[in-house]
Amino acid sequence: MDQIKLYTRQLVAEALSIMQNGKVDNLPVYDNGNFIGRITYKELRAFLRYNGKMGNIDAHKMSFELGTALVTIKRLRSENEQRPLRSTGVKQFMIGLSSVAAVVFVLLGLNRLFFTPVNSIPPVENNAAIPGTKKILLTLLNGDNITLNDTETGVAVIGNELQYIDGGKVAGSAGLVSKSQQMILNIPRGGNYQMILPDGSKVWLNAASSLKFPSTFAGATQRKVELNGEAYFEISKVTRPSGNKQSAIRVPFIVVSNGQEIEVLGTHFNVNAYSNEKTVQTTLLEGSVRIRKSSTDNMLAASLDPSTLDFMGGVKGELDLGESVLLRPNEQATLTNDKISVRHVDAEEAIAWKNGEFIFRNTSLESIMRMVTRWYDVEVIFQNKEVGAELIGGTIVRSYKLAQVLQMLEMTGNVRFKVEGRRVTVLE
Repeated sequence: MDQIKLYTRQLVAEALSIMQNGKVDNLPVYDNGNFIGRITYKELRAFLRYNGKMGNIDAHKMSFELGTALVTIKRLRSENEQRPLRSTGVKQFMIGLSSVAAVVFVLLGLNRLFFTPVNSIPPVENNAAIPGTKKILLTLLNGDNITLNDTETGVAVIGNELQYIDGGKVAGSAGLVSKSQQMILNIPRGGNYQMILPDGSKVWLNAASSLKFPSTFAGATQRKVELNGEAYFEISKVTRPSGNKQSAIRVPFIVVSNGQEIEVLGTHFNVNAYSNEKTVQTTLLEGSVRIRKSSTDNMLAASLDPSTLDFMGGVKGELDLGESVLLRPNEQATLTNDKISVRHVDAEEAIAWKNGEFIFRNTSLESIMRMVTRWYDVEVIFQNKEVGAELIGGTIVRSYKLAQVLQMLEMTGNVRFKVEGRRVTVLE
């Protein structure tokens, strides 16, 4: 019986070290306690050398998860069926990966796969789009647009004025805020921006996103905004006077986005609600939120006085709000085809974009390329749609050039790209 085991979530570097220190040539691999196959030292080294024409990339591949490495190794086994690896004196158990195990491997992906500094990546032609080159606009109710300075970190509504967070008034906005009941902050592809709302709540908007909000929440029984795209929210707690002088009524904050509504009082959360994504994902970092599907009942409930609302349970027995879920920190709600599911996640991964990173875990290549489209403002075409189903995981710094990002994705050995101007073709 083997005393040493490998696990799919271990890094290739760790697996090689275990084999070297244990002086063994092959070890069993487990996923969630289930045996799925064996791996040899030679196969791991072959994986590092796979597609060596890209240059010296061993350092990057050492940071791949073993589960993803096994996807390529399975391919290498198939290619070498007629040329089996020679024995090194230690008996090699070449148990082929079953079809079930292969599916498990594909689903696993990578964890933190790109640790090496960008200057260690083989040089490539820089014909990529540069993020942040389009205008950030604030559209007023009357249709007027205010162009915001994209070198600033964000903008805030202060009284009847717009001010940049880093200081200074927004040119051309004097008097316009008080005249506009609603306004929309539009973030183009390749951009991101922070917005401080009239109540002090902070919102960070990702690329190709927009946020509709009122110029003031004064006297409102609820604070309501509409999101298209992705945003991270830090909501301020706000109260209003009640009939009882000894107490105050909390004013709920509501985010409407692509088929769902989120109710909060004071909390931190991220919403990914792009119209071209198949799901809407809400991830909670702090506090608690209730999520429900948008419906006519929701509109009715929104018209009620918040004093009649049990925030975490709906209207005190008077109205069925339909399917809803209560999220706790490090939980993520996913709305798919009018169904809401909840799972435990690492919430920090959901806001990686806010911190200047792409993080994908078990994410389809098709979805990853939509992120690329939004951030680098390019058109992506798949030569074969089936390639888009490939699941990948990893971390990439968003400041990298497009060509560098594509080359990193190619390091899995499972995909190739051709770049022509602003068009990226995904090859088989």
